[in-house]
Amino acid sequence: MSAVREAAQEERAAGDDVKTEQQSPLKKETSVMTILPAIILIVATVGAMYSGIATPMEAAGYGVVGSLIISNTAPSNTAPPSGGTSQNSDLPWNPDNIGNQRFVMAHQHSDVSMTGQQYHLFALAVEELSGGKMKVDERIGGTLLVDTEALDALLNGTIDFAHGFGPNLSGMMTDLSPMTIAGYYGGDYASWREFIREPSEFRDIIGAIHLDNGIKFLGRLSNGISLFISNKHPIREPSDVAGMTFRASGTWISKSVQAWGGAATTIPLADMPDAFQKGTIDGAYSGLSVVVPFKLYEVCKYITVLGSPEPWAGLVMAGERWKSLNADEQALIAEAGRVFEQGAYELALEFMANYMQEIRDYGQCEIIELSDSERLAFLRLSHSVFDEMKPELGPRGLELIDIVSKTVS
Repeated sequence: MSAVREAAQEERAAGDDVKTEQQSPLKKETSVMTILPAIILIVATVGAMYSGIATPMEAAGYGVVGSLIISNTAPSNTAPPSGGTSQNSDLPWNPDNIGNQRFVMAHQHSDVSMTGQQYHLFALAVEELSGGKMKVDERIGGTLLVDTEALDALLNGTIDFAHGFGPNLSGMMTDLSPMTIAGYYGGDYASWREFIREPSEFRDIIGAIHLDNGIKFLGRLSNGISLFISNKHPIREPSDVAGMTFRASGTWISKSVQAWGGAATTIPLADMPDAFQKGTIDGAYSGLSVVVPFKLYEVCKYITVLGSPEPWAGLVMAGERWKSLNADEQALIAEAGRVFEQGAYELALEFMANYMQEIRDYGQCEIIELSDSERLAFLRLSHSVFDEMKPELGPRGLELIDIVSKTVS
C-alpha cells in the first residue's frame, strides 16, 4: 500500500510543475501521473487477491483505504489544517515529526463482520499515512474486552482506540443520551450522511461531549439501517407494537419501545435466537448489522425496514493518549479518522445490500419497507421521550435535542 501513497505524492509533485499554458508540452505527462495512483492501486488490489496474499474481502478493504487516501491527499487550493508541514510535502503534517508509535484498538466484533472490517480500515490508514511508523494492534472478537468495558479501558489507559457505542457511553456521557433513542435522526440513511458531515455545529457538540469526559472522538461509524423483527405479526405502525415484548438495548431505546406501546426487555444478543424460539420475546428493535450475522431472520417471520440509522456509535480514542501526541501526529490520526468514516460508509452500503439479499434468498420472511411518513410516525413517538430526558442533560445535550428534533418536524 505504500506505493499508493508515494504515487499520490508524485502526482502532486508533477502537478506543481505545470503552472501556465506556456507549459502545455508537459500536460500529457501530468495526465499520466494523475491516473498512475489509480492504476497502481488496481494492480496491487487484484494482484493481492489472485496471488493469495489477501482474501477478496481483505483486498476490497485495501482498495477502499487506498482510494480514500488518494482522494484525501490530492492537491487542494485550500490551506492545510494546523500541524507542521515539511518543505517537500503537501500533507497536513510533517512526516519527519511522526514518531514510531504502537497503539491498541479493541472491540468485540470479528474480523469478518461489517463493523470489524470498518475498524480495520482505520488501522490500515494509520499505518499507510505514517509510512509504517505508526501501527495499530487490533484486539478483536472480545479477546481483550467487550464493548461495554471500552470506556473504562480507555480512561485507565489499557487501550488507545475503541468502538464507542452510544448506549454504552451515555451512562457516563449523559449529554450523549439524545443520540441513543430509537431513530434519533428522522431522515433516511442517505440524507443522514450529509447530516453528520464535518464541519458542523452537530459535530462540534459531539466532539466536545467526548472531550468533556476524557475521550477524543475521531469518526462516526456507519452501522447500517434499523429494523423491527417480529414473530407475532407484521409491524407497519406503532399500534402494531402494542402489547408485544420487545428486546431493546439501553435505557432510552427501552423508553422508545414503551412510547410505541410495547414492553421492553434486555437480553444479550447471543441469546436472542433462543428467546424468539421459546417465545420469551415477540420482537426487537435492531439493525441489519445484527439481524443477518446472528441469523435472526431464520427465527423471525416478519422484518420491517425502518430505514433510519442505528443508534450512535463511533471511533473513539483515549484522551490522554491523544494529548501525548505532537501536533503532526494528531493531524495524521485525525486524517485516518476521516478515511475511516468515509470508508465505513461505503462498506456499510455494500454490506447492507448483501444482507438484504441474503434475507430475500432465504425466502421465509415477509419484508415490509416503510414509507417516509410511516417511519416518522414511529420516530415522533420515540422523540417524545426527550421530555423525560431533558432534566438529566447539560447545555450540550439540550443543544443536541434541538438539532435532532428538527429532523422529525
